[in-house]
Amino acid sequence: SNQEVKSMRKLITIIFTCFIILCGGSVKADAATLHVAHSSALSWSASYTIVTSGNKIKNVSNIKVSTRLGAITKTYMTKDSASKVTLHLTRSIGAVKYQAALSAHMQKGKLVVTFT
Repeated sequence: SNQEVKSMRKLITIIFTCFIILCGGSVKADAATLHVAHSSALSWSASYTIVTSGNKIKNVSNIKVSTRLGAITKTYMTKDSASKVTLHLTRSIGAVKYQAALSAHMQKGKLVVTFT
């Protein structure tokens, strides 16, 4: 029916939007305050706010990191270039340590978010 088609379109739009947010993507950004976030299922989540001007990242604030398993033992931010910042974190589960990072890079007026 027509209602089912509308529901499917809405669901597909929501899934696509979540995919872009979770898997990285690009967003048009001239001079703006932008929120960078990532959440790994059953692992870690992190977010921060950046202020941009053109292709430069001017400021980073509101850094938040959490884990669902283990503990976050180290967190630090690096400014890799005028247009890129990376939040680094170390997560420990027992004696095992995991490294992760959430990067934001301004490229041709767009914000590109990546994570490892």
